[in-house]
Amino acid sequence: MPRRPTISNEKILEVARQVFLEQGFGASTLEIAEKANISEASIFKRFGTKQALFVAAMATEKPLWIKQLEPPTPTTDVKAALIEICEPILAFYQETLARVTMLMAQGKMPMPPPLPPPFVRDAHVLAKYLEQAIALGHLRSCDSHTLAHIIVGAIVNYVMTENAASKWPEKVPALMSSAEPNQFIHDLIETTWVGVAPPS
Repeated sequence: MPRRPTISNEKILEVARQVFLEQGFGASTLEIAEKANISEASIFKRFGTKQALFVAAMATEKPLWIKQLEPPTPTTDVKAALIEICEPILAFYQETLARVTMLMAQGKMPMPPPLPPPFVRDAHVLAKYLEQAIALGHLRSCDSHTLAHIIVGAIVNYVMTENAASKWPEKVPALMSSAEPNQFIHDLIETTWVGVAPPS
């Protein structure tokens, strides 16, 4: 009877993702195995090749913030809740962009799964939350999908702009300087709130 694995594939991928993000594709599978407390042979037995491990590790999974938002449960303080929701969304896109950039650099982008792209999925989940908040009177009546696209679109744009600016000559980012991530989210929700705050 074969022994059950003592470590899950998810845990191996989590370790591999961390190592690949730090070192790129050149990272050693031996180092990944050591950090995961398994043999290097176990990695190849489970994933076949280093390339397969890399693609699996860098593929995006369903982020924790979505799991926490399903089903949506708006509170009376929707403004504070939106800031709390949007901070991990921004962090997710920062990490996702790093992964996609690395995959593109390897010329081995995996085929996308038969699911909506992350920004479409995220806008949809957020729209459901906003819709319920509107129904409960915690937000002014508005189109929840438009509002969700405004918020998610601004976050994605911020991440892409910051990433692009970091690769330009030193004098250019100074002209493009913007708020730190948490401050950006706070400012985004503050600005948006003017148009969606519930009637007092």
